[in-house]
Amino acid sequence: MKAIRIIIGIILLGISTQLSASTLSGRIVDEKGNGLAYASLYLKNDPQTGSISDINGRFSLEISNKHDSLIVALVGYETVIINLEKINLSKNLKITMKEQAIILHEVVVSVQEKGKNKKKSKKEERAEIKEILAKVYQRIEKDFPTNNVKFSVVSDLTASSGDQVIMFDEWIGDIVEIRDYRGPHDSIQMKMQLDKRYLNSAVRQSLNSYNPDNYTKHERRIVDKVDVNSLKKVKPHLIAWELDIQQLFYRYLSDNKHWSMVEKDGNTIVLTLTLTHKLPGIYNLVQKLVYAIDKNTYSIKTVSERVSAEVNIPFGYKMTSAELALLNAFVLDGDGFEKYRLKGFKGTSCRNNIFTRQDGQLVVSEKNFTASGYIVDNKDQKINFSSKIKTRVLDVQTKNVKPYSAQELKSGKVQELQTPAW
Repeated sequence: MKAIRIIIGIILLGISTQLSASTLSGRIVDEKGNGLAYASLYLKNDPQTGSISDINGRFSLEISNKHDSLIVALVGYETVIINLEKINLSKNLKITMKEQAIILHEVVVSVQEKGKNKKKSKKEERAEIKEILAKVYQRIEKDFPTNNVKFSVVSDLTASSGDQVIMFDEWIGDIVEIRDYRGPHDSIQMKMQLDKRYLNSAVRQSLNSYNPDNYTKHERRIVDKVDVNSLKKVKPHLIAWELDIQQLFYRYLSDNKHWSMVEKDGNTIVLTLTLTHKLPGIYNLVQKLVYAIDKNTYSIKTVSERVSAEVNIPFGYKMTSAELALLNAFVLDGDGFEKYRLKGFKGTSCRNNIFTRQDGQLVVSEKNFTASGYIVDNKDQKINFSSKIKTRVLDVQTKNVKPYSAQELKSGKVQELQTPAW
């Protein structure tokens, strides 16, 4: 009986250890010691347990199981993973994050500046690029088979107007890529477990007071096509995920004229596709696709896309009163448009995929997306905007993955945050 009591005591002690919660506090900074706001913190095995750093980088998080890892993620910085068993949970923790470029074309420029020992003719370069593109194509067929893949992810979105944050949205759930799907829609399914949503109180009030019925059908011509509540749905996270590297590569495979190539560090070939679309005085659009390729296997390490666009409207686009009111609802600095004419737009979007190998195929380990720019009226008044999304993969399933039913996709829980979870 004494032995049984000892065993029961040990079991209860283990349970109480698991249930006793510790509050982990600290600060997230960059390499210069500056606080990093809106960094996401969550547990690897329990991503619904998490927090967000405040404007000074400070955070506080309850830890009920120290046998886990803390993940710290922020767009533009390398993800940090901390084994909780190796730190003192009762002491303030300082987490330093290193910058991580999400686009590779800057790397291409720096490599090109180094030059090569032997300059090749244009014809030789084209022939070499064509040969390498063919080898990458063959490797893609092996690295990305047609089996469905399921990713368990945490995806963080921050949207800003000027210097002020409009919203923060943390989406936790599963993404299924239906690889053998040939139709135009629903090849990517997103099944939510939990969605934590914060909307700036001023914007929330503006949207609540905005009533489309106060305007005529003509005044709502664009507004009626915009779902205001889409800010609270999964679509932005889907945009960040759906960079289809296979289709993009196949589409431009034979376009040798616009591909360039350099070698980096002796182990990586960097292939860059540059496309430019112009209508003088009206618009200028430049798209860059950058593939980092393993020089020995021709497998893709990362793929990045950068799109820069500048649009000028010679006589301006005349907004209706309804369109103007909805646009100004998202302006927080008091500098909304007073006039009805939009003169132009300038913006840049960047996104990337980072891959790892599992079960003999390449799978995503992380995706990043950024967009920034401004719109300007005929008085040269500007409204700046920006958004950032980081999607971190926690687990991957490559075998026996079935698509979700329509009913399964409706499940999940939404947590509305009145203020940021700081």
